[in-house]
Amino acid sequence: MLDKALIEKLATKYGEYHPSDIELTDDSQDKKDYEMSSIPGLKESDYKKVRTFVQSELRRLLKPEEQRDSRNRAVRSTLRTVVARALIACDIPLGQDAAEKLIEELGNDCLGYGPIEPFFYDREVTEIICNKDEIRVEKHGILELVEGVKFRDEQHIRDVLDRMLAPTGRSISPHTPWAYATLFDGSRLITQIPPLSPEGTMFTIRRFRDDMTIENLLARKSINQFVADFLKAAVIAKQNIIVSGGTGSGKTTMLNCIASFVPPKESIITIENPCELQLQHPFVRKMEARPPTNEGKGEITQAQCIAFALRMRPDRIIVGECREEETLAMLQAMNTGHPGSMSTIHADSAYECVDRLYTLVSQYSTIPNEAIYNLLKTIDFIVQVVRERNGRRRLEHIVEVNGVTKDEKTGNTTLKLNTIIEYSKEKDDFVWVAKGFKRKQILIEDGGWIIK
Repeated sequence: MLDKALIEKLATKYGEYHPSDIELTDDSQDKKDYEMSSIPGLKESDYKKVRTFVQSELRRLLKPEEQRDSRNRAVRSTLRTVVARALIACDIPLGQDAAEKLIEELGNDCLGYGPIEPFFYDREVTEIICNKDEIRVEKHGILELVEGVKFRDEQHIRDVLDRMLAPTGRSISPHTPWAYATLFDGSRLITQIPPLSPEGTMFTIRRFRDDMTIENLLARKSINQFVADFLKAAVIAKQNIIVSGGTGSGKTTMLNCIASFVPPKESIITIENPCELQLQHPFVRKMEARPPTNEGKGEITQAQCIAFALRMRPDRIIVGECREEETLAMLQAMNTGHPGSMSTIHADSAYECVDRLYTLVSQYSTIPNEAIYNLLKTIDFIVQVVRERNGRRRLEHIVEVNGVTKDEKTGNTTLKLNTIIEYSKEKDDFVWVAKGFKRKQILIEDGGWIIK
């Protein structure tokens, strides 16, 4: 392909240049104005004309809240009318099928989330990972590249990102080139822009299925009925529970399901950053931490939210994830009259979970080692979850915390852990492995556990 800009530059320096002397190759012409593969019969230049017309008319005809509701019937009807007028005004003839595809694409482009819009209405999609050049989607635990679907350019992905962030109250700029947000359907958005991401805008959306109930965990063999009965008894008996697991292992889903066992008359306060939990419970109050503004003001930490919650008469406090100083506040809440509280943490085993909790508390406080472990022993159970290579998410083991122990040789203090239930590969099932069980009577008497 001939580079016209280069030829112009050289011609200016060395001689005359006549554009008519340069014959464009088919390849350069195609790049100048190609037919859109998703809409047969429509050139890119014509699409841009129609899109400009439609955007202008929609801004004039729709209220701001209507512009964010791309699936509303009245909004779609207005869109259909505006697109028809645009085709007439721009003198672009299209067949019925192509026109329908154009309406869908412009609806996603002008009102929705562009090329990723359809994935928000696919209940099987659990993760969307994007940059300007590619879109990857996770279904059934398998992450794959979506062929033939991408953003047009950097400006396009930024336009979609701004549209996602607008209703959340979060903002992003070169001064603060990252953001967390909760989208309209409860999905969690994490995004970065330059200079933090030097190759351009990128974001990850974690979607949470609204049908993730205990019944569905049973159907997917994430747990079995024996495990479900055990966890129900532990929750009703007000045991403090930490759900531990790696990235994408299903920690939030498991916590959602476990929390559904909380008796309906009890009060729950959830503390997250950002909000992800979708508890099936009638008495839930939510608090959401937030980062500082570009001026460094207005930050609200999860630790502050826990301090607020302690004065709001909750029966249970649920922290979405312990990552920083809120870890200490959470453990203190468990230790001072709020039994039955819950949280999640990123760790690959129950033993690593204890180490990580210890590290987080010591990092944000000057509490002596033994005092930290005395706080950690307020945890009753650690529920470890895992994601297999085939995408299946399931329970790995449940561990009981049996107090503090000290190694006589090294003098090191740690927690005594008692594995109660674990997954058996041979049986592809969950089996009881504990010889003894310290909290057995508590679960029977206070939790109504019936041993079968």
